Amino acid sequence: MFLMTQSPSRMFALAIFFCIARLALGANTEDWKPRSIYQVFTDRFARTDGSTSAKCDTEEGLFCGGTWRGLINHLDYIQNMGFDAIMISPVSESIEGRVSYGEAYHGYWIRDLYQLNGHFGSRDDLLDLREQLHSRGMYLMVDIVINNMAAMTNGSDPGTATDYSTFNPFDDRKYFHPYCKIEDYNNYDEAQKCWTGDDLVALADLNTESADVGKIMESWVKEFVANYSIDGLRIDAAKHTGTEYLAKIAKASGVFTTGEVFEGNVHIACDYQNYIPSVPNYPVYFAMIKAFTAGNITALSDELAVSREVCKDISALATFSENHDLPRFASYTKDLALAQNVLTFTILSDGIPLYYQGQEQHFSGPGTPTNREALWTSNYNTDAPLYKLTTTLNKIRSHAIRTNQDYLSSQSYPVYTDGSTIAIRKGTEGRQMLTVYSNQGEKGGDYRLDLHISYAPGTVVTEVLGCRNYTVSEEGTLGVLMGKGLPKVFFPADEMRGSGLCGAGNWSTRIEGEKGGAGALRPGKFGIGGVSLGVLVAAVMGGFLGLL
Repeated sequence: MFLMTQSPSRMFALAIFFCIARLALGANTEDWKPRSIYQVFTDRFARTDGSTSAKCDTEEGLFCGGTWRGLINHLDYIQNMGFDAIMISPVSESIEGRVSYGEAYHGYWIRDLYQLNGHFGSRDDLLDLREQLHSRGMYLMVDIVINNMAAMTNGSDPGTATDYSTFNPFDDRKYFHPYCKIEDYNNYDEAQKCWTGDDLVALADLNTESADVGKIMESWVKEFVANYSIDGLRIDAAKHTGTEYLAKIAKASGVFTTGEVFEGNVHIACDYQNYIPSVPNYPVYFAMIKAFTAGNITALSDELAVSREVCKDISALATFSENHDLPRFASYTKDLALAQNVLTFTILSDGIPLYYQGQEQHFSGPGTPTNREALWTSNYNTDAPLYKLTTTLNKIRSHAIRTNQDYLSSQSYPVYTDGSTIAIRKGTEGRQMLTVYSNQGEKGGDYRLDLHISYAPGTVVTEVLGCRNYTVSEEGTLGVLMGKGLPKVFFPADEMRGSGLCGAGNWSTRIEGEKGGAGALRPGKFGIGGVSLGVLVAAVMGGFLGLL
């Protein structure tokens, strides 16, 4: 009854107030699904001094000087590619020192959960990073380690040489599983109760079945997320923790979580969605690599079909084609056309894109540690072909989401396959996107592919990557001109307005044109119409208090 008696202006103020209150609750799975995430490997992204000539020998495995402050200074590079979220390396304090294969530059050898990693910056730097991201309407995801603590044992038996007193907060042997070495990583009982690492750097395995360990970790993650306004978490080595423990930590965080389950079996990987909202989609990753490096398109088509049937919510999975633990795609083949197909699939298939820094520069490290190149060696080249492609792909994905409320929930499915091609449809009737992939590579010939799909006869569709219009025949056939192994992305031409692609205006232009000029409101997660969240909060709170 109270709301029914309020004026329109007061109703608007109330609506904005409740929207702001919702932000304080943290970003959930539905909030993250429209996002596109850029994975920052903190030590190798940008230095505080802005140097692009600083040496970084990946083989040495040493700190190269990347910082949160350096990242802040290069956020335009990420946002201009169309990414609206970043994921950074673990931020807690790591062990100091050096072994034969390097230092803790990656951030995963945690010693003290409650202290920040001074190599990456100060508390103020991390808070400033959060503020800069939120002021841009971008999300912050942080990689966290909840399975183990790290100690240098320098060749001694980890079971006797580990000094538990150096850990915070788990400063006693009682918090850990007794030492045993993992012999079979596919044996989940062994993988979850024995130790990762080696006798140089022991990764002491937390007893995740312990109620005390669970309570301490839940307390830490709540405080961590609250202190730094974290929007999402990636849980490292989730496969190695107990599932009930994993579920409790994810719930305690209050935000969206995706957990690393390095597993090619879709039944095992997607079972984790019964405990946490998301995992990186390794089953589809492995199939994609087969499709575009081994010529096995069928493997990809089959895996997509199984995933649709098995996974609880495929749209919540993280879709990726590279990360800091895997070979760069360009290490398999330097073929740029195949790389373009892979990036197109990464961003436009089902799930939340999780894109590893350096893909846009066609980096080619074949595995750890050479897949952790310093991005500054590229001079942050925004003219690189894959940088431009990534920008276009993120734009069309965002546009499809804006113009079709069911786009994210609709599952993609193949409408055509042959020995070298797969065409995939996603979206509701009349606004669907059609993506055609080829594994022929740069030397692929020119040919016409007649696709009998569900666009209505006479529909004009735009091929987004080449900005060419096609008209569907009276028989409902789309004649696609393929060549040089390049992917094709189609979207209805009359729905392109507002996309900012192929001559169409951008979304703000569309809103202004339809809503009456530059004063039109443009909603965003952390502000409206370009007004910062801080200003908006102050104004609305003042108005809201006036209602009481």
